[in-house]
Amino acid sequence: MAILRSGLAVLLSLPFAFFGSPNAAMGAADAQSASPLAEPMNYRRLLPLDGGSNFRDIGGYPVADGRRVKRGLLFRSGAMTGLTEEDRSYLSQFGFAAVVDLRSTEEIELYPNHWAAQADLNYISVPYSIMELTDQNSEDTQQKQGPRDYSATYPLIAEMIKPQLKAYFEALVEKQAPIVVNCSAGQDRTGIAAALVLTALGVDENLIIEDYLLSTDFRRPKLESGNVDLEEAARTNAFARMMLDYAKAQDQSKANPLITIDGTPFLKFALEAIRSKHGSIEAFLIAELGVSIADLKRLREFYITS
Repeated sequence: MAILRSGLAVLLSLPFAFFGSPNAAMGAADAQSASPLAEPMNYRRLLPLDGGSNFRDIGGYPVADGRRVKRGLLFRSGAMTGLTEEDRSYLSQFGFAAVVDLRSTEEIELYPNHWAAQADLNYISVPYSIMELTDQNSEDTQQKQGPRDYSATYPLIAEMIKPQLKAYFEALVEKQAPIVVNCSAGQDRTGIAAALVLTALGVDENLIIEDYLLSTDFRRPKLESGNVDLEEAARTNAFARMMLDYAKAQDQSKANPLITIDGTPFLKFALEAIRSKHGSIEAFLIAELGVSIADLKRLREFYITS
């Protein structure tokens, strides 16, 4: 169970920036208290959802040639189980085309995305078992990290969820946008997915790291877990059993910082691992996710301002 808890903590646990400097953005509390009845684009980064957790726009960042990633097309989020009817009405104004759910079968079974079904979106999910995935973690990896340090597991995540990332990029290339990618916390699996997209679009890595770190401010863990009776669900759902174990070891009232004890963001370890094996993020996208040079050009033409 120690190995499973370690791997799960990474995938579940684990950013907010304005268009350039993250420090210029609206505070998390202010953003969450804003009325969901506001105009769709009347937000800085985090969407004003009563029942949302870490649901935010990753557009607006500058790219290498001085242009910017378009706003209102690329979103990331934690589990959406807490979305209210008012939230759903607000989201309908965006005209979302697709949701890419990076969660496992067990997670989705416990916390289904009712909004996606209600809104008749293209719901994209590649089934896998969280038990099998976390079993891929080695004892050595678990021993290298403490209960709040997931740096040793991060280099494994992109490889572990390649089918899900491939499906995400296929939807992006097909211009199924606006699109939101999510996992349970919207920070680890989703953080890597967002980092890959922003890198492909030419956003500076320092800004990508800043965006990643915003999850600590924007997560609302209690909303991510909904009102499910975990004790009861644990009888038949392995993920629920994991959540119960995790709750005993971690403070569930707030998100954990996404940095090592020396201040290194966990995401750096994932990006460095990809570059070490493939030479570059772009090479990983091409070799492992089936993204062609033409696809990369198409992404930049569609998701970057002219």
